[in-house]
Amino acid sequence: MKHLTEDQLYHLAELSCDAELLNPEEEQQLEHVKSCRECFEQYCVFGTILDATSLNSSLIFDSTALREKAASPVRKILASLKVTYRCVQDTVTLLGEQIQQNIAAFAFEPVLSSAVRGSRSRKTSILRMEDIEDEGTCFVYDAENHKIMLQFTVKNNEFEKIKAYLQFEDQSIINIPLERKGVYLKGILSNVPSGSFEVRIEET
Repeated sequence: MKHLTEDQLYHLAELSCDAELLNPEEEQQLEHVKSCRECFEQYCVFGTILDATSLNSSLIFDSTALREKAASPVRKILASLKVTYRCVQDTVTLLGEQIQQNIAAFAFEPVLSSAVRGSRSRKTSILRMEDIEDEGTCFVYDAENHKIMLQFTVKNNEFEKIKAYLQFEDQSIINIPLERKGVYLKGILSNVPSGSFEVRIEET
């Protein structure tokens, strides 16, 4: 859903002040407000104005989810890797780089830009990136087999709070399932669509 208009947000704030029941469309709009910080903040502005100018001054925020959303922690990006996929005359070339270095927890760098095996008519490109301080923390992408393997140290982070996913140029996202293996978190993803993408590791 797109951002709500000022009129829609003002109307929702009025309904909240008056403790009115919401119709299905208004309920859907309120669900959007719960998940959109920009709309939530504007909703609060209108609600505060209405509350301050009302006779009974009884603005009602009857949704615990709204309060939780306002206090929810921001996701911390631990690493963000950009993979550029190029295919020319059936030859795949993969380029990998780490972006957002200033907030990354891991310092990945390519250790093997591409590997070619097999006959001339059948070539495979594999991108491998490792953390410069820990070769066990690595990212491997096999373009021909459309498979990704990601492994990184847990360190002091809580397993349940960490997620990894691919984000493609069209903004679509594919989550990488993670499993704990000793001090490492390991994820394997098959059937990866061909094309450039970013792989992100986040902590919530």
